[in-house]
Amino acid sequence: MNIRGFFIKIIQLSAYWPLLFLFRIFFNFKVKGIDNLEKAGTSFILAVNHVSYLDPVSVYIAIPFRLKYIPLFYMASDYFYRVLFFYRFIGGIRARMGRDLELSSRPLIEKLDQGERVVIFPEGGINRGGLKRRPHRGISYVAAKSNKLILPLKIESNLDGAVSVLGGSIIDLLTGKHWIKMIFGKPFKIDETIGKMPESLSELRKASEGVFKRIEMAK
Repeated sequence: MNIRGFFIKIIQLSAYWPLLFLFRIFFNFKVKGIDNLEKAGTSFILAVNHVSYLDPVSVYIAIPFRLKYIPLFYMASDYFYRVLFFYRFIGGIRARMGRDLELSSRPLIEKLDQGERVVIFPEGGINRGGLKRRPHRGISYVAAKSNKLILPLKIESNLDGAVSVLGGSIIDLLTGKHWIKMIFGKPFKIDETIGKMPESLSELRKASEGVFKRIEMAK
């Protein structure tokens, strides 16, 4: 592990309990399906739907506090990676939108080859106002090239990413009106989505849609 990776691990370890404590105070925060997490091993792709700016934190504290699961690496939008410099020190990996799949996916595949865990939001952004985003091909490409298990994680919440960074007003937070439910689905390989390993762009797109269906089916 390089120096940057070491700092990412220390920061994530240090932040876990304070963040969990805050989420338990301000949200009705629940986690379901931990047994499916155990089936995924220690190196996997977490495929997650995106409902608010708090999702990366929700994903992190939904996983039990165990060294084998820390650190987590997240694909971060180019904008936030550039504007929020600290992102690179908490596990953020630049998405490089608009570049070819091989270039943008390489850092994630390298992390998986090293036995790490990566978080990908297939929609590529927050699902605002209930409007569905079409899943991007990237998650299928990363899964096919790394041959790692995909662990679907569904976020059910009354947070609205279109309202604010917190997903609601301070009053709502203080009165405990918000709730977040994290549901781990059954892990699977990418070839299970379309019956073969996706290769063409159309197959990658179809496989990504299959991944998102697995997220939606988690219960």
